[in-house]
Amino acid sequence: MSVARTSAPARRQLAVRVGGAAWVLIALYFVAEVVTARAWPRPYRVRTNSVSNLGVTGCDGSAAQVAAVRLCSPLHTVINSAFVLTGVLILVGAVCLRGFLPPGLLRRAALALFGIAAVSAALTGFVPIDVDAHLHQVVATPTFVARNAAMIIVAIGLYGRWRLFALWTGFCGLVGIVGMAAILLREGPFGITERLALYPFTVWVVTAGFSALRARAWLTSPETP
Repeated sequence: MSVARTSAPARRQLAVRVGGAAWVLIALYFVAEVVTARAWPRPYRVRTNSVSNLGVTGCDGSAAQVAAVRLCSPLHTVINSAFVLTGVLILVGAVCLRGFLPPGLLRRAALALFGIAAVSAALTGFVPIDVDAHLHQVVATPTFVARNAAMIIVAIGLYGRWRLFALWTGFCGLVGIVGMAAILLREGPFGITERLALYPFTVWVVTAGFSALRARAWLTSPETP
């Protein structure tokens, strides 16, 4: 019995460290996007080019020819790998940090949404838009909805215990929802509205990882995640 009582906090501490580190590492996605965009033979326009354009695999002909007539992303493997890695890290972090949410419906809903967001993000790396545009849209769309819905659920679940971070979480979720609405209403340049729908979650999940690593008080909780 004494061994079990001693090992439970240690297991929780390890889970928090792994989950927090996983979510912090999602910041590498921004590095991958910048590196991939800078390798384009013609300037990559954040305002008008979508994130999916970075993952196009077709790149025939000389750089000058390609730049003049079609999309070409020489480092598409970097961004497509980043999509897959981001999905894996979202899932690892969600599972390891689930104990921060109160048990019950909110926790199950949040985990389900994180799972959908993770799988959808990873699949976009396996199905680039130039390989199958329709399938790419099918696998990519769920992450837009799930990641923003997950933040709203987490904000509700954390409000009673970590009010300030819950408000930050809710703010990020609402900004992401505004971005999704702008996409549906075709308001503004697509490159901007797409990032408005996606980036709040990416920024939030990194801050959540840091916050989890610093939340030492939770490690003394008798609850097992």
